[in-house]
Amino acid sequence: MKIRTKTISVLLTAFLIAGCSSAGSGDETSDLTAFRTTVDTFCSAIAETDARINAVDTSTEGFETEIINDLNSLNTSFSEFAAVDFPEEYDYLEHLADEASDYMSLAVTGYTKVYSDNTLSSEQIQAEFDNASEQYNNAFKRIKVIMTFLNGETSDDAQVSSDESGTLTSP
Repeated sequence: MKIRTKTISVLLTAFLIAGCSSAGSGDETSDLTAFRTTVDTFCSAIAETDARINAVDTSTEGFETEIINDLNSLNTSFSEFAAVDFPEEYDYLEHLADEASDYMSLAVTGYTKVYSDNTLSSEQIQAEFDNASEQYNNAFKRIKVIMTFLNGETSDDAQVSSDESGTLTSP
């Protein structure tokens, strides 16, 4: 279980460093400023959760409960971010936040099963962990794309269609 916890922590840290660091720069209208504050709050909440996950001592009894609580906190942060109404100029990214939240919910469900279901065989634990990790990565991939576009950059992980709507396809 210790390796699994470290894997979660490493992935979370990597995505935080890559995505959230500069999403709030520039002179904007009050709606855009409020949105950027929301993005910063989201990034801060994820960073706090990451710190808690990294601080979990997997050699202590009951560490699984701590991890599950932290994952639930992460899931809440993603759900709240998905509920945000993106400003018009970033409206094309809003569905990615919804998808990220859905993927995180699936990941948390899987990780919770890994850490709490004592009836699973080692093969089932590994399969569930691998599936949860894939969902987790999918969630953060979408957040990374959102942060990239919010920073005025483009992403190799997404394609912007050339039709009038300018919609972004999911990574």
